[in-house]
Amino acid sequence: MKIVIIGGGTGQSVLLRGLKKITTELSAVVNVVDDGGSSGILRADLGMLPPGDLRSCILSMSNTSELLEEVLNYRFDRGSLSGQSLGNLIMAALDDLTGGMDNALGACANIFNITGKVYAVTLDNIDLVAELDNGQTVLGESKIPKAVMETGSAIRRVNLYPERPRAYRKVIEVIEKADLVLVGPGSLYTSILPPLLVSGVKEAIIRSSATCIYISNVMTQPGETHDYSVSDHVRAIYDHIEDHIFDGIFVSNTSLSQEDRKAYDSQGASPLVLSEWDRFYLEEMDMDIVEGDFTEIVQGYIRHDYDRVTQDLLKYMMKKQARIY
Repeated sequence: MKIVIIGGGTGQSVLLRGLKKITTELSAVVNVVDDGGSSGILRADLGMLPPGDLRSCILSMSNTSELLEEVLNYRFDRGSLSGQSLGNLIMAALDDLTGGMDNALGACANIFNITGKVYAVTLDNIDLVAELDNGQTVLGESKIPKAVMETGSAIRRVNLYPERPRAYRKVIEVIEKADLVLVGPGSLYTSILPPLLVSGVKEAIIRSSATCIYISNVMTQPGETHDYSVSDHVRAIYDHIEDHIFDGIFVSNTSLSQEDRKAYDSQGASPLVLSEWDRFYLEEMDMDIVEGDFTEIVQGYIRHDYDRVTQDLLKYMMKKQARIY
């Protein structure tokens, strides 16, 4: 089965660890608007695409030792390299040696023996811009959640700058040939929407015969989706891309204890669970709803259980094929 997952951030890289177990024809299409931290420094200094999310996907899809993964995730904590990730520095070197991030990612695939391919959604240098409800415009992915928290004004809309950059041609090819396209999980406005706003991406999904599934986040996110429901997430995507692309949605129904949620409650984050209104809206949008025990707690972090999500995706696709035939 040919699977494409579109997004960025931790959610995408976590799910890739499960997906690589069920197919070798796996493609990660990754957001490139990151302008903070190690990636932001390298982007500003070297004029390269931000490597952080790309590196995370490569490591999730790799078949190397845990020690090598730990080394590549290592961050220097002193000197002029303080805050820099070794993996990001290696990708910066490969970007320079091979003549671009597209070639660098191909080299990484060979060096780290990854299952599948990792693609930057576009090779253009782009930024994310947000309009808040108070009329304020904020330029820069890392600055947007901070501005929301400081002003108390929610995000009204995001866009790319420059607008409608061209998708990398191989991204269009893999989407058009896919059997299953996954969107999410990840930060709604800063990880999921940016790649969908790149010119040609949503059009390729629509042209494709692939089943397109939205993987709902398990928690809301302060600074982006405070007090959002499951249906609010879908509605925001549809309002931005102006097309209905999803055939279904996966939503976690795992029960979380007060202890599990304690750190998140203090930050204003809450679990995303289906309400009756959500069900009504999603059914009106002609979306299949799949609920499951998709959440796990790892070192105090609430995240998707990638094995359970992957197995239920397989079951869903098998049932869908059975209905067709």
